[in-house]
Amino acid sequence: MKEEAVGVGYYESPSGASFPKLQILTIKGLLDGTEQARYPDLMCGGLMFKEGKRESSEEQDRLFPKGD
Repeated sequence: MKEEAVGVGYYESPSGASFPKLQILTIKGLLDGTEQARYPDLMCGGLMFKEGKRESSEEQDRLFPKGD
């Protein structure tokens, strides 16, 4: 099972750190504090997502007129 998890690969965060895509943790390890999930710092969310580009077309302008 652990070999399969390693085979899935790693996520490379924009900050350069790598995290396993699939992590196998036990309830016992989580409850007694010996295991912990590894994940990127979520406070850096601005670095994770690209803003989509805006598109405009005559069809959109006709359906959603500006200024009304």
